[in-house]
Amino acid sequence: MRKIYGVGETVLDIIFKGGQPQAAKAGGSVLNSVVSMGRMGLPVSFISEYGMDDVGELIDNFLNENGVNTSSVHRFEDGSTSLALAFLNEKNDAHYTFYKDFPGKRLDIDFPHLQKEDILQFGSFYAIWPEIRTKIKKFVQASHDNGALCFI
Repeated sequence: MRKIYGVGETVLDIIFKGGQPQAAKAGGSVLNSVVSMGRMGLPVSFISEYGMDDVGELIDNFLNENGVNTSSVHRFEDGSTSLALAFLNEKNDAHYTFYKDFPGKRLDIDFPHLQKEDILQFGSFYAIWPEIRTKIKKFVQASHDNGALCFI
């Protein structure tokens, strides 16, 4: 059976309008994609990292409730789940402020072994962060060499 994997950043988006918080939602470009696939009932897994804190629990629950397998997520204790504060103007255009507190050892997981017919989506700034770039590159190359469809 074909499997789908997404590799990307995880943040909690806190949305402000008129200086007041309006909502808080799990975010990240690839995260949004895997949630859409999970809601369609597709066999999708997310590869990312977030804390063992309350924010990480909210995100983990959200992903699981939307049909996303999180067994390949690195849940770290040394650091905090990333936050993205989105400040909306009168036209609802946003500007962002990010807060990140990662552990010393990033993306500390055993990557799954993708096979022919599996699908891998990766991208966003997350894929090129110096601390994890080598791990992502090896995973994408191995997945491609095994015949998986890899796309950004």
